[in-house]
Amino acid sequence: MKVIHVITDTNFGGAGRYLTYLLSQPAFEGIDVAVACPDGELGKRLDAMGIRRIAISGRDVSYNTRLTRELYALFRRERPDVVHTHSSLSGRIAARLRRIPVVYTKHGEAGASVATGVPADPASPTRVRGRAVNPLKRFVNKTVAAVLSDKIIAVSGRVSEELAQSGIDPSKIVTIPNGIELGPYSVRSRTRRSGFLVGTLARLSREKGLDVLLHAAKLVLASEPSARFMIGGTGPLEEELRRKIRELKLEPYVRMAGFIEDVPSFLSELDVFVLPSDSEGIGLAIMEAMATGLPVVATAVGGVPEVVSDGQTGILVPPRQPKLLAQAIVRLLVDPDLARAMGAAGRNRVEALFDAKVMAERTVAVYRSLVRSSR
Repeated sequence: MKVIHVITDTNFGGAGRYLTYLLSQPAFEGIDVAVACPDGELGKRLDAMGIRRIAISGRDVSYNTRLTRELYALFRRERPDVVHTHSSLSGRIAARLRRIPVVYTKHGEAGASVATGVPADPASPTRVRGRAVNPLKRFVNKTVAAVLSDKIIAVSGRVSEELAQSGIDPSKIVTIPNGIELGPYSVRSRTRRSGFLVGTLARLSREKGLDVLLHAAKLVLASEPSARFMIGGTGPLEEELRRKIRELKLEPYVRMAGFIEDVPSFLSELDVFVLPSDSEGIGLAIMEAMATGLPVVATAVGGVPEVVSDGQTGILVPPRQPKLLAQAIVRLLVDPDLARAMGAAGRNRVEALFDAKVMAERTVAVYRSLVRSSR
């Protein structure tokens, strides 16, 4: 069986880390796998892993005509049995034109059109929990999904619900929670030092709520002056966040760490992990933090409550609430016994529920079922 993944991300973010975890599992042994991916941080990581990568254009683009033609030619040449796309509308169109079975992984909440992967209007009803999706959008989602995808993998139960609510036929949706490779992550005793280190690891983009973290940091410092903050990651808001740090006079207390090459080492230095997202498919970085034995403070959005057990492995707060976020952080900083207990419980939860080996086995089973039905 031959499978081509299509991902146009250049940064090594959540979707990229998902892909590297997925393809390194035993379930993919014996499968001819290639990844169509532009040059960039993700491309470098795939190359270093020895995964066959086919360089394409369309950096960070879901759809354009040139990319669609390029992928069509690629599929004609490579003749894969399955194409697995990650937000790439061009990939789905090209595969369908070649009559190749298509799997589409929906990594995030419905902040983008579930049919196209293209950013939606922020006022769109699909973005607001509990509000009905308008009939036209339901029709478009249902029609496009029916034409362009054979199976849609939802990375959490919440994402699966949103897909169904948006008009996608539930029979096309398969819920396969993200998983991580546990080997590189170990629970390490925190180095004794004065003060605390609070950190996050995220793409520096609007939906990650990092502006809220900065306001919360100001409040934490009023209570715990020895606290320090580390923000790992790259993205379009980097300069805006640096300006905000200067505005809030947080330069001595907040460090922008940039791209993190060694995620386990980065996490092992922290005392508390924070993810203040406005929207989140499931929160791969949260799983990585929990695997390191870190207590987590996160927002109760998307699939995050499926990962973080509130009050047991971490503390969940509503989004856009810097005061509540700060209170949760301070609670863990001043109660090391609680922080240690939550960290240990988090490691146990990840081991039990979010193993990349299981994720890969279930994904390969989807491929095999599509190949059988296409013959």
